[in-house]
Parts: sequence; structure tokens; C-alpha cells
Amino acid sequence: MKNILYKGLFLSLLGITMSCDPFLEGTNENPNDPTAVSSAAILPTVQLSLAYNYNANFSRVSSMWVQQVEGLDRQWAGFNSYTTVASDRSGDWSDFYVDVIQNANIIIEQSTEDGYNHYVGSAQVLKAFSLMVMTDYWNDIPYTEAFAGVENLQPVYDSQASIYAEVHSLLSIARSNLAASDGGLALSGDLIYFGDTSLWIKAAHAIEAKAYLHEGLVSASNYSAALTSIENAFDSSADDFKFAFGTGAATASPWYQFNRDRGDVGFNSTLGDVMDGLADPRRDIYDGNDEDTFLIEYDEHEFFTIDQAVDMATFTELMFAKAECLLATGGSQADISEAYFTGIESSFSSLSLDAEYATYIAQVEVSPATLTLEDVITQKWIALYANPECYSDWRRTGLPSLTPVSGSAIPTRFLYPQTELDLNPNVPSVTLFEKVDWDTN
Repeated sequence: MKNILYKGLFLSLLGITMSCDPFLEGTNENPNDPTAVSSAAILPTVQLSLAYNYNANFSRVSSMWVQQVEGLDRQWAGFNSYTTVASDRSGDWSDFYVDVIQNANIIIEQSTEDGYNHYVGSAQVLKAFSLMVMTDYWNDIPYTEAFAGVENLQPVYDSQASIYAEVHSLLSIARSNLAASDGGLALSGDLIYFGDTSLWIKAAHAIEAKAYLHEGLVSASNYSAALTSIENAFDSSADDFKFAFGTGAATASPWYQFNRDRGDVGFNSTLGDVMDGLADPRRDIYDGNDEDTFLIEYDEHEFFTIDQAVDMATFTELMFAKAECLLATGGSQADISEAYFTGIESSFSSLSLDAEYATYIAQVEVSPATLTLEDVITQKWIALYANPECYSDWRRTGLPSLTPVSGSAIPTRFLYPQTELDLNPNVPSVTLFEKVDWDTN
């Protein structure tokens, strides 16, 4: 289904953007096998692929491991109890490398040559986000030698530190490109910000804030750097870096398609119990009518809707990140509280629960006299339901405190895919319970 969706969108866009050549010119060329595709045609496929991958297995597996949802049937019951093998993640690995990063590279290369700065900048933002996600789950990954094709089928693995350095570099250069002239070609084919480069620049700052926060345990200075990035990022949820899916059977959101076609996952009582203890009205939206699996009433789920927008960086998330960074840098309780409550309010507003906000925060459990890191991360865990960022938060902070479903530990990374183990002798030897380098908790 996913590959058909990618190819269908790609071909339809390609058909729109191709134009007829003058009579007899290029008669020996096959029009159905173009040697070059415009950046405007490639850009939406990169955005779609990134959003789909981020909201598919990355979302489902990580939200199971932080006990927001629960795998209840077939292989998902196994994933829930940490039974997974290298081949389970082969598709996720190749989807990011081929569908997202390689295509972003094509946009960057050909648009740099043509001087189309806004295409270069937007593709650099997408590439930076993708590299960050990959290293957050796999730690060392191939990069500097990864795109040589048949010239190098066994690329070296670059360290997480070097990948993060590249993420920061890409985001900085992207902001410069997005602030420059368009080079004679305005940004089109953009399904995230629809050509608004000012929002792309804000998104670059938001992604950089996420990156600095992930690196907080590596150097305390990164918390201050994250605060600076947050101040330059989103002003409200209207600026969010997200991708909205459609209402057709083949264009539906990833979670909706999964619940409709498989439905092996349901709401997790660990999150449910915390929300019940706070009389949290968001639970009724998250839990799928509290049925066993989401398959039973998939079309009535209020959160995993057919046209759900995939959140990749949001104002809500940044407000909780700001509260955490202020705690880490000795900020005042007044400033910490402002960011914390703004995050909660933004979450309620995004779910059309504005009227319930005041009652919710009136509870002492939600509004203690002194806010702690546990308060901030717990509310972020509730607000960012099924968002992969919660898995990074749990690994960094150990919060919320979770009891393993099986054995004595919760996985802290993905296994390298079987394709790499079979073909590349440079792949590191790891287990599910080895930490990525920024996770020194």
C-alpha cells in the first residue's frame, strides 16, 4: 500500500509538470523514462515519504515501548514484549535512505546547480530531520559514503556525533538559503508550508531545538542553545511542521491505514491510568472508545483519523522543551510555569478541548507549587500521544517511570536491519538494550 501511494503521487505529479517538446525534438527519447525530474515534482514525494515513515513503525513501536499504546495481536504482541529481529526494521531503514534522503540529495544537487535557493533550503531541512531520526534510533549510521551507489556497497558507519554535527550544519545553511532570493523559481510542490519560506526558517529552528535537547546530556550548554532556537521557532501551533494526509483510501494517514488493515494495537492502560488519575479529558479522544484494539472501531477513532496530520515539530512540543531547558539552566519558576502551562493549553486547544483546560489545570497534581522535571515530562508524554519524540524523552530522562513488559529492561534503540548485517561488514554489533551515544542517562 505504501509503495503504491508513493509511486502514484509521484507519477501523477510528474504528469502534471512535464510539458510537450517542439515537434520532432527528442524523438529518440522515451517520454515515459525521463532522465531528470524537476525539484517541484520530487519535493512532495520526499515530504510524503518522511511523514509516512515517521508516523508508521517509528510511531507505533516507540509509543508501545513508552506504553502509550499496546501491541495486542500477531507480531505486534511480540514487538510489545520486545521480541524483534533485525529484518523487522529493514524496510524502515531503506525507506529513509532511498525515499527521503536520496531524493532530498537530488533536489539539493540540481537546485544548487540552478540557483534555486528555496528548493535547496527546504530539502536540507527535510534531510536534517531525517538524519536526526535515523541516528536517534540506530546511533552510528552510514552517511559520508552512503550514496555512492555501486561504487561503494559497503559504506563506513559515521558516529552519532558527526551526524548531529551535519544536522546542525544543514539547518544553518538551509536558513541562509531560505532567506536568500528564490533564484528565479518560487517554491512550489510544497505540501507542508505551501511555499512560505518564513515558516520553513522557523521549522529549521524548531528542529535544531529538538536536536540540542537530545544532546543535552552530552553538554549542558546544549540546553541554552535549545532555548535560543526555541525563541526563533514557532509563535503558535499555526506554524507547526506537519504533514496532513487525505481522505481517500490510498491517501489516508499511516495510523488509520494500519488500524483499518491490521488493527493489532490498542490503548495502553499505563497511560490510561495516569490520565484517569488526572480526570484528563484527552483520554476519550486517545483511547478509541476503549475497545480491545483500534481495529474494532477504526473509523470512529477521534485521534487516528483518516486525514490525521503527522506532527514532526510542534509549538506544543517546544513549550515543554522550553520548560525542561529552563529547569536545566536554572530558570525561574515563573518562566518554567509559563512554558509548561502554554504547552498544556496548546495540547487542549489542538483537540478542541479549550473549555476543559481551566478545570484540568486547577488540580494540584497538574499545578504543583514547584514544577519538577517529572511534571514537565509527564505532561509532555500525555500531550505528545504516539509521537516518537516521547521515546527520546524517556531515554534521556527515565521519565515517566515505566515497568518493562518483559524481562528487566525496555529497549533503547532499533536493531540494524538484516540487509546491512548480510552485506556490510562495517555494521556495528549491537543489542536492543545498548544506548545511543546521547543517552548517557
